[in-house]
Parts: sequence; C-alpha cells; structure tokens
Amino acid sequence: MYLISSLMFGVSASLDALLVGISLGLRGVQIRLRENLLISLITLSGTCLSVSLGQQITPLLPSPLGGCAGSLILMLLGIYYIIKWILDLLRGPQESDLASSGKPAGKLSLPQLLALSLTLSVNNIGIGLSASMAGLPLLPASISTFACSLLFLFSGNRLGKSRLLRLAGDMADPLSGALLIALGMVQLFL
Repeated sequence: MYLISSLMFGVSASLDALLVGISLGLRGVQIRLRENLLISLITLSGTCLSVSLGQQITPLLPSPLGGCAGSLILMLLGIYYIIKWILDLLRGPQESDLASSGKPAGKLSLPQLLALSLTLSVNNIGIGLSASMAGLPLLPASISTFACSLLFLFSGNRLGKSRLLRLAGDMADPLSGALLIALGMVQLFL
C-alpha cells in the first residue's frame, strides 16, 4: 500500500517539474544531467524536510502556505516571460538577435538553477506536510519524489524540444509563461 501511495505522492509532487522542463525546452534551455540531479536533489531535500518535520510544523504553519508561495513564484516567473516577450516585440528585432538565430541551446546559470530548485522545493512543502499528516513514510516518499523529479524534468525538457512544440518559434516565451502561470494557478487552487 505504501508503494502505491508513495508513487502517487512522487508523481503529484513532481508534476510541476514536467511543465517546468517543457517550458525550458520551449525556450531552448537544455537541462543537463548534472543540473537535473542538482535540481532533483534540492527538491528532494525540501520535500524530505517537509515530510519529516510535518507533524511538528503543522500546528504552526497552515499547510496551504507552502503551496501558495511556490504557486505565486511560478506565476511571477510566467508573468516575467510574457512581459519580456512583449518588450522584445515592442523593441523589434535586434542585430544580436539576427546574428544569433542559429545559436545552440541555452544553459541555466547557477543562480537560475538554484532559484528553480528552491521554487520547486517550496512548491512541495504543502504536499510534504499533508503527506506526513496522512502517515506516508519518509523513505518511499523520498525515493519516489527523486525518481519522478529526474524523469519529469528530463522528459519535459525533451518534449519542449520536439518539432511539434518547436513550431511555436517566437511564441516560446509567452507559451512558457502561460504554462508557468497555469501551473501556479492549478497548484494554488488544488
């Protein structure tokens, strides 16, 4: 029974990683294995902390607070990408944009990597607290979260680079922004 519950927990806690991976893939940002491992380990740490300390923290911190903070950060990132796209449209094509049209995929900087990791961790706090209140054991939940996070980030990043999604072209920033806003709203209202 704990295996099925842990798998369900891992999928639900890591589903946002799939959409974040798609969003980054659409923008041409490649998530390398070591970056995926770092993101997944930081997310795992946050999830483990929330699951292991859930019983002690629950009376002090309402469980929706963690989910709300993560959801708001995801929505703010989405709004940022949409505003950036609008400003780029208003400025028109720049010489650097024309010269780099065939540039290789982008990379995440260390601050971006840490911010993304912390955002995904904060987003899992509410899920971890509620799972601990439901009696989900730490070890199976942790393994499931880590495995799902690795798989979903990798799969989402590859899906974002597919030909079908690449047809979006110049719409990558607003589309990824809309995905992040939708994800934040879904997390906020669930």
